[in-house]
Amino acid sequence: MRIDQSERIELLRQSPLFGYLDSGRINRLAGLFKVVSFEAGDTIFKEQGPSEAMYIICEGEVELLTVHKQQEVPFSTLNRGDYFGEEALFQDDLRFYKAVAATDVTLISLDVDGYLYIYPELPGIEDRLEITVESRKLAIQIPFSWLGQDEYPLVVSRRHKAVLWARETASILTGIVALLVGFITLVNWLPGRPYGGLIMGLGGGISLIWSIWTYFDWRNDYFLLTNKRVVWIEKVALIYDSRKEAPLRTIMSVGEQRTRLGSLLGYSDVVVMTYVGTIRLHDLAKADVIANLIETYWHQSDDSNRREEAEIMDLKLREKLENFGHPEDLTRPAPTQRVEPDEEEKIREPGFLAWLFSDFIRLRYEGNSAITYRKHWFVLVRATWLPVLLMLGMLAVVIARMTGGLQFIPLNAALYGLIGLMFVDFLWVLYQYADWRNDVFQVTLDQIIDFDRKPLGQVRRRSAPLENVLSIEYERKGFWGFLFNFGTVYITVGNTRLTFDFVYNPSEVQQDIFYRMGERLEQLRQYEIDSERERISEWIASYHRRVAQNPQEQGGSQRPPGPADPFEVR
Repeated sequence: MRIDQSERIELLRQSPLFGYLDSGRINRLAGLFKVVSFEAGDTIFKEQGPSEAMYIICEGEVELLTVHKQQEVPFSTLNRGDYFGEEALFQDDLRFYKAVAATDVTLISLDVDGYLYIYPELPGIEDRLEITVESRKLAIQIPFSWLGQDEYPLVVSRRHKAVLWARETASILTGIVALLVGFITLVNWLPGRPYGGLIMGLGGGISLIWSIWTYFDWRNDYFLLTNKRVVWIEKVALIYDSRKEAPLRTIMSVGEQRTRLGSLLGYSDVVVMTYVGTIRLHDLAKADVIANLIETYWHQSDDSNRREEAEIMDLKLREKLENFGHPEDLTRPAPTQRVEPDEEEKIREPGFLAWLFSDFIRLRYEGNSAITYRKHWFVLVRATWLPVLLMLGMLAVVIARMTGGLQFIPLNAALYGLIGLMFVDFLWVLYQYADWRNDVFQVTLDQIIDFDRKPLGQVRRRSAPLENVLSIEYERKGFWGFLFNFGTVYITVGNTRLTFDFVYNPSEVQQDIFYRMGERLEQLRQYEIDSERERISEWIASYHRRVAQNPQEQGGSQRPPGPADPFEVR
């Protein structure tokens, strides 16, 4: 496939890596790129192979893989406009991943010699290369199992290392002070006693554990930009777990805020403004470059959507014109008839026992195209521990009385008391279980539902269309929340907020809502595109039928009926 100079320039202008350059530099850079092609299944370069060139995709898909547990695992699938292999320009190390052509692909490549030739004319390119290379390495190290099949990481970054060292200062000073106090105690204050060694060991151990905890706390906070959304993940070990994100389509602006200390040490916050609020990406190195990359991918996503819509419209117009002369092909397709289910397959209301014990303590299940969540069973245990404890205590009293103990308690009274208490406790536990079971949250194909019903009491149902969801966040707080992995998911809809409280694995719930929302928005978008395409194509088809039937209306033209080329130059 031939790629002319103008198309290379356009690819570089839209590329997040080179798009910040002026037109003159992009024109000279485009002349150094060479066109290369690979067939589906070909290896573009191997892991641990020499780094010789970087690539930008013109047509097709490329899959990036790495070796994990002696198996090749894909971590990114790239499309037109995406680039890879940039580590060849940044460092002289071997490749740390493998690139394979997923389909027939056409690429443009820049080798190291060409890059070194034009390097003096590329200010700031090293920062972008460093961010991209580090992002690839982090994308391999961090498991993003919650990403969709068609979603892949573009930029990944942690807080600046200066933040880590600032937090480590307290633990290091604690260790130093403990060692000094212990040493002085051992030598001067209480020589020959074990207290000095105990102070040094205890203080050093606390300092070490504190330092390790601080490192993992720093390591668990990171920013992620994918081809679909911006994500900020923040975790405090054993206490707090939060993920804030926004689809690229909701971004309004991207900015940067820097403190005096951040200016001195080289880090700042990136502020992403969305329709409903702000996502703050804290303490990032090279924040100005990251902000520019987010903005570039945001606009690139919009351009990609518009280009896809134009291609679909063009295809539909050509189909209509090719079918000209066959009126039956130009009519609207009959709407699909809804097929009623058989009588046996119709949904029946379950009986009381079937309702009570169906999905007994399941916290997440799917059925009838809906995902249903319940509150974590920790909430049920917290509500029923007292009656259960009373029941066990009474049972222990009866067993002790029947085995010869507690002779002052009449046996019959103990048995009657146990039976009565067990009945009351059973009703108590049953009520709490029904109350826990009735609090459900659902994500259907087109809406989210918060359903709360008290046994023999009030019913509250709140719902919102998926297409109206503006942001999704979750929090996991406290020791028990971290230990049993439950938390609260917040769904912002207009000026209101729905909450899914005490749900198990809130990150998965967030992910389910995000992708159901994406499917719904795509369905609505496709419906609008289809309707508009059908309307315009019908209008053009009607116009050509009229021209064919009444050629004299077109100034006496005797052109025979047949498909006309709307792009013909006259």
